[in-house]
Amino acid sequence: MKSVTVESCGKINIFLHVLGKRDDGFHELYTLFAPIGIFDTLTITESDSFSIACDNPHIPTDERNIISKVKNILAEDYNIDCRHRVDIKKRIPDGGGLGGGSSNAAAYLKAVLKLKGLHMPLSVQTDIMARVGSDTAFFLYDRPMTGRGRGEILSPYGFLPQAFVLLVNPSVHVSTAQVFTSGNLQLTDRAELNKIPHIAKFEQYGEILFNGLEPAVLPFYPAVTQAKDALKDAGADFTLMSGSGATVFGLFCDFERALSAERKIAGDNPGWKCFLTKLI
Repeated sequence: MKSVTVESCGKINIFLHVLGKRDDGFHELYTLFAPIGIFDTLTITESDSFSIACDNPHIPTDERNIISKVKNILAEDYNIDCRHRVDIKKRIPDGGGLGGGSSNAAAYLKAVLKLKGLHMPLSVQTDIMARVGSDTAFFLYDRPMTGRGRGEILSPYGFLPQAFVLLVNPSVHVSTAQVFTSGNLQLTDRAELNKIPHIAKFEQYGEILFNGLEPAVLPFYPAVTQAKDALKDAGADFTLMSGSGATVFGLFCDFERALSAERKIAGDNPGWKCFLTKLI
């Protein structure tokens, strides 16, 4: 049986502006996705049937897993044989605003094409990803991208100043659906988007870091607020919640300071998950 193994990276949102509700019920977004150096590993092996296995028992392995949606599209719309066993080794915290499920879905698509020796234009791959999730298309790329619409209309951002990223997940699950229906979103006027600078130096992160979902999360999930405060107290240069939470991140210009912060936060909060990585 032939198999292929691929890595599936996480992301943070450097900024996430909510512009308002669309006619289709989704919200219009403007966000900056940045890939980070924390990865899941997927091994896709030819099999007699389709199945998913994961070393994290909290990850669904049935039709609820977004990979199944990609498989259905490939099989039904493109007549691609998707009898595979998908083994997922999870490192990206689930339900953490780091895009782990979406990243797995994009990695699965790329792996199937590689396994089958098929060429599919990137534009077609992007369309497939947009059908299964709002931020999934970003994970077809390996560089910072701005996202509009639901996050699926992508444009290259270019250079982002290097930063060490300390991720802190306070081991709570935040419902994305609940966040967007809470009525507590901080909306951004479209005219303000033109004032967002394109940064070139680490010190400028403070000018663009923003998450309009924080008011819908922080007052209702005290642990997320505590995690963000812990990062500030430990010396992070900048802090923000990623996506709809619950993970928050601190940006550091100095590795040793970031490492010291990781040790302090992990030592003070044994139930939390801390990961030190960097932008890639």
